[in-house]
Amino acid sequence: MKVKLILAHFLLLGLTQVSAQFKTTFPLPKEVAHGTLPNGMQYFILHNEWPKDRADFYFVQNVGAILENDDQDGLAHFLEHMAFNGTEHFKGKGIINMLEKQGVSFGKDINAYTAYDETVYNISNVPADNKTLLDSCMYVLHDWSGSLLLANNEIDAERGVIREEWRTRRNADYRAGEKIDKVVFQGSKYAKRNVIGDLNVINNFKYQVLRDYYKKWYQPQNQAVVIVGDIDVVSIEKRVKEIFGSIPTPKKINKREYEKIPVQKENRYVLATDKELQRSGISLSYTIPKPLVQDEAEMTKSMQESLAMQLMNTRFGEYIINNETAGLSFGVSNNNLSRLDSKFSLNITPKKGKFLEAFSEAYKEYERAIQNGFTQQELDRLKTKMRSSYDNRLANKDKISNGSWAEQFQMYFLEANPVMTMDEEYKWMNSFLDKVTLQQINTAFRALEPKQNLILSVSAPEDAATKFPEANDYWNAMKTISNSKLEPYKEEELTASLVKDDLKEKAIAKTSDIKAFANAKQYTLANGAKVIIYPTTLSKDQILFSAYSAGGNSLAEWQDLPSTQIATAVASYSGLGDYKFTDLKKKLAGQTASVSPYIGALYEGFNGSSNKESLTTLLQLTYLYFQHPRFDANTFDKIKEQYQNKLNNAHNSNEKALSDTISVLNTNYSKRNWLLNQDFINAFDLNKAKKFYTERFSNAGDFTFLFVGNISEKDIALINTYLGNLPSTQQIEKYVDHKIFMKDGKTDKTIFRTMDTPKTTVYLHLENKDVTYSKKNKILSYMVSEWLTKRYLETIREEEGGSYGVQVGANLSQSPTPLFSLEINFDCNPDKADALVKIVHTELTRVQTENIPANMLEDIKQSIIKNHQEQIKENSYWLSALTSYVRNDETPLDIELLKNTLSTITAKDLKEFTVNALKKSNSVQVLMKAK
Repeated sequence: MKVKLILAHFLLLGLTQVSAQFKTTFPLPKEVAHGTLPNGMQYFILHNEWPKDRADFYFVQNVGAILENDDQDGLAHFLEHMAFNGTEHFKGKGIINMLEKQGVSFGKDINAYTAYDETVYNISNVPADNKTLLDSCMYVLHDWSGSLLLANNEIDAERGVIREEWRTRRNADYRAGEKIDKVVFQGSKYAKRNVIGDLNVINNFKYQVLRDYYKKWYQPQNQAVVIVGDIDVVSIEKRVKEIFGSIPTPKKINKREYEKIPVQKENRYVLATDKELQRSGISLSYTIPKPLVQDEAEMTKSMQESLAMQLMNTRFGEYIINNETAGLSFGVSNNNLSRLDSKFSLNITPKKGKFLEAFSEAYKEYERAIQNGFTQQELDRLKTKMRSSYDNRLANKDKISNGSWAEQFQMYFLEANPVMTMDEEYKWMNSFLDKVTLQQINTAFRALEPKQNLILSVSAPEDAATKFPEANDYWNAMKTISNSKLEPYKEEELTASLVKDDLKEKAIAKTSDIKAFANAKQYTLANGAKVIIYPTTLSKDQILFSAYSAGGNSLAEWQDLPSTQIATAVASYSGLGDYKFTDLKKKLAGQTASVSPYIGALYEGFNGSSNKESLTTLLQLTYLYFQHPRFDANTFDKIKEQYQNKLNNAHNSNEKALSDTISVLNTNYSKRNWLLNQDFINAFDLNKAKKFYTERFSNAGDFTFLFVGNISEKDIALINTYLGNLPSTQQIEKYVDHKIFMKDGKTDKTIFRTMDTPKTTVYLHLENKDVTYSKKNKILSYMVSEWLTKRYLETIREEEGGSYGVQVGANLSQSPTPLFSLEINFDCNPDKADALVKIVHTELTRVQTENIPANMLEDIKQSIIKNHQEQIKENSYWLSALTSYVRNDETPLDIELLKNTLSTITAKDLKEFTVNALKKSNSVQVLMKAK
């Protein structure tokens, strides 16, 4: 009888069955076109204009590695790769070739992932004004559903790519995680799967075994089409019904089963060590069944738990900062584990050798909250912070990206997670915050207390000298702490003003226009500081802020560089004015403002952001960083400890050995290039850090302050009140060019390291100081890297199967000296390394002797135009462009000027530039091989 009453309750609420397992009582927003085709496939379509003129296509498969048979281990992921290697309508690399002609790039815009329980494909940032292209994208999704060709030769070619992905991913963190997962997933099929699969299967499976998996599981009832963007929903829905409705219903429908992780009777302990691990970690966790019905009660419960965990993590942060601790970080989390289960965890990063001490500290603070609960002040601050966050999100509700919407529909399809418009979510959240009580939050937190089915996992560097605590040491510590009466958490009342100084608005010395930026104005303040405001309407209520002054670390003596490099970190984490760091965070609760100082190689300054309401706070923080920074000795010690921890087991880190080798060769052993080692940490000096910071931020007259976004001339009085009262001198500083380059000629180095999984890492860096800096040459630099990327994709990845992917990056920088730089790096099969290095150099010669194919040049041009069209819709782009203009007199490119510039670039131009940039370049080549 009780079961019937519960069912009736859900029917009354309008229960929507989304999948075989999960249901929700929350309807989709009315703006969403959603339906199920006769063959069982679902679709979700939404008109969204962020970004304008773009559309995203997602294809969600409710199948993943957990459905593999033992002889198919790894084939769900293998199949994902094959989706880009030939389909009914797009033979060979037809999908990638078709999309890249429209500027839609493989890797950046075209991608996919495979997990235990789902496989998701996406084609993002598609130009939405091209109706033929939109149709083509739908046919790509159509073919992914059930029309992959899976040709024998393509399967064999992909085996090598998968092998190299397997090799690349098997680092120390992966190996330790794999050991822990076998305990976490004990008794379930998850313990036998790792997505990437078994190499023996990858190398030897029969073609039909892959086709069997595809035919069995890639069926319409397991699939959903998601299309979001600047589209006509009615016409797209019509085409979806025509294109995807034509896919026949399978004669045999294979029911999708779900794997449950069994509850274990005994608590479990696992120690996972690896000789290459760089950090230690402790996790106390247990599995929690996911709710099968998402209704109002479940959503309220989930949000109460979320608030409780946020409060706990805030306390942990304060504890770490304000106390001498055995731990570097503490935290709680509730993360996805499988389709049916999540995992609640207490996570600890201990200092070297302080495992039990750090665990006990974290568990004691956790137990303190269990026994005594949180305080009303803590909850009120969090509520204020959340209301402010939702106010900002509502103000910018038209800036929810296509990808964000698509991912919400994906989770609705897979797990019935509710989807709301921003207006609906804002209303729900504010109603929840109005009603939720401290007692409810404390009750929700106590319900999360780890009691049974516990897993204690420890990961650490393999070290014979380390004595690890036994499992019972941890269990006994928990029991002792739980049986102790702990004092409640206490905090001081914060009443002091943020800025105590009595500030008056100063006179403006000069006002002028910024010619290249319509509506932008520059104000010279009485102290000499320059303020530039550039109003935009790109975001409803966003102000981006930056400031710069020449000098940076270039003005420091080489012996002092370690201290200068941590100076802003010490300032940032010490607090400001009368407030230490943790109290400052409390004081700023509900404010949407952040400011961070930096001291870079050539400049010092600030980066920050706020909304209109919090502009005063942003200016106050900037003022305090100039006038009243705190350099706390305890903060300095903690930062030093953090660096010291990074050296933990550093001698066994292959990645560090490689990066250190590259670093010293790229700088030709310059003494200004400090490596992270004990000498670097020993050179830290609090007084030197404070002195250098004070010097760099003592003269506001040498600074330029830039504001972009929801800013106007009316704000200059407020800006002037704070920035105009900063001290200044008449001194204008410049940075020093220390002319740090690689050695002339060719430098080759091979290092040999002990490896658990043998691989060769290839790194090649070319550098040329004789390339003229210009906008056109900067574009040509990018084209060189894109051309090489495409060549290496074809040769090293596809033809040779020698690497998962080759990263190529080119840059033409202007400061301190014009410099062309090209970097190439990849991991590969040791047996193929020498041959692949030859291919790298053969292709470098080829791009100097042959013209780029016309179609490839056009594809790269389209990609540049498309990327630019997307970038110019962001305030961050315009802040960067404005900075480049006022600092380096670099005129911004509008879309027409860019198109005109690109139209003049020929294959001959690119070859000539490439020859000029590469032929006389110096180079550093480093190979890291297994012993």
